[in-house]
Amino acid sequence: MTRRAFADYGASERWTADACVIGGGAGGAATACALAEQGLSVVVLEQGSHWHPRQFQQDAAWAYRNIYVEQGARSAVGNGLIPVPGGRGVGGSTLINSAIAFRTPLPVMREWHEHHGCERITPERFGPKLDRVWDTLRVVVNPVVFQRNNNLVFKRGADALGLPGQWLARSAPGCVGCGVCYLGCPTGGKFSVDRTFLVEALQTGRCEVHADCRVDAVDTEGDKVVAVRGRFIDPTSLVPGGGFEVRARVFVVAAGAVATPQLLLRNGLADGTTAGAWLFLHPATGMLARFPWEIRPWRGVTQGYFVDRWERGYLLQTYTASPDQTYVGMPFSLGDQLVEIIRDLRYMAMAGPLVHDEDSRGGVTAQGMTYFLGDGDRRKLLAGMRECSEVFFAAGATEVYPGIVGAAPIRSVAGIDAAIPDDVAARQIYLYASHPMGTCRMGADPATSCADPDGRVWGWGNLYLADTSLFPTSLGVNPQVTTMAMGLTVGEAIGERG
Repeated sequence: MTRRAFADYGASERWTADACVIGGGAGGAATACALAEQGLSVVVLEQGSHWHPRQFQQDAAWAYRNIYVEQGARSAVGNGLIPVPGGRGVGGSTLINSAIAFRTPLPVMREWHEHHGCERITPERFGPKLDRVWDTLRVVVNPVVFQRNNNLVFKRGADALGLPGQWLARSAPGCVGCGVCYLGCPTGGKFSVDRTFLVEALQTGRCEVHADCRVDAVDTEGDKVVAVRGRFIDPTSLVPGGGFEVRARVFVVAAGAVATPQLLLRNGLADGTTAGAWLFLHPATGMLARFPWEIRPWRGVTQGYFVDRWERGYLLQTYTASPDQTYVGMPFSLGDQLVEIIRDLRYMAMAGPLVHDEDSRGGVTAQGMTYFLGDGDRRKLLAGMRECSEVFFAAGATEVYPGIVGAAPIRSVAGIDAAIPDDVAARQIYLYASHPMGTCRMGADPATSCADPDGRVWGWGNLYLADTSLFPTSLGVNPQVTTMAMGLTVGEAIGERG
């Protein structure tokens, strides 16, 4: 059996393979595929469960309990509180993301290669990996008929201002615009990695995917990892039961930019000077705008349009949320204003800036995450909010609600600067982030990196990483394509070492 879950296990299980991949998300799935295609036998361990599209429910409470890390409560604390959601299950965060697909920006690729010694990260070597990901995910721009008003109205404003806006490419060739990507795609229109790279890995006959398996301990001999051990997680009760051991020649940790350094730290495989030391998040905020006609922002492609302000350090992206999630996430105290917004939500549009964090600083420890929004990034967020407001007004909005706690509605272009001044403190900005990166970065210098340019953890002969934790810097765009290409790259490197 190539796909196993809690109901298939005995009280104790032992498995062996050439390679063990810990984590069934974007990086782990691509790595497993690359290894299996090179002839290695692979066991993939995933703490979450297997899911089929028909099992996903359009219910936030169900989704948080079943397919979100820490049941949706994961956050970073610092000079503000930032929710940092992540996916839990075979497919990882690709189960709950908006399917946005960006290739690795050339300036970032150049920096990783030239300043961090990552010789595999060049257009010539990394480019074909990006092409493979693009083709495997069948990335497309969804038809306008499925974009619907929330995306169309933002495009209208961007066009009126002559801004460099574009439809977002997405790994959702079958999207019908139901607007619930973040609850798990119920139609199968989104190509998450459990339906792409892991399928290709399984088709080799050399890969097994074991769900409901939480890795707790790592056994070592000399400079080699020889086994990992853990517990089965009952998906109904979320209570551990029974145990397993996996022995392999090579181990790859791809548990995500938070869980990967935590696993290393808890097992003494790296120390806090390099594991968990460089956390990037792409801090973002959300905004609403009222229109004199119905928008119904919970309908349509979840995130379908963006304005490229890379040179200014941010992107403007549309987003959608259901009425209940909008209510929970609004940056307003309980009262008449919040009730009025929810009552009139069908007339609202949603968008906001995402910042390419450059002077913010964060970290991961065994206990959690810290993140301090830098002054430069804070100013970029505010600049993005001001430009987003301009786009909304150019599209015909009558009011704009900035992502600032307690802020009054903006009722004209002339009022934007006064409503969103440069001195708004980080703690007053409604922050959100879903792209943790860089916590175990790779590089040529073991003093300033956790893993070498092949993804191998310094000091260990057979322990690799293959997720966003490897990113030497912030990526600046949605990371799933780069993460999968990184997994293919690490898998290639392992194969070359033999």
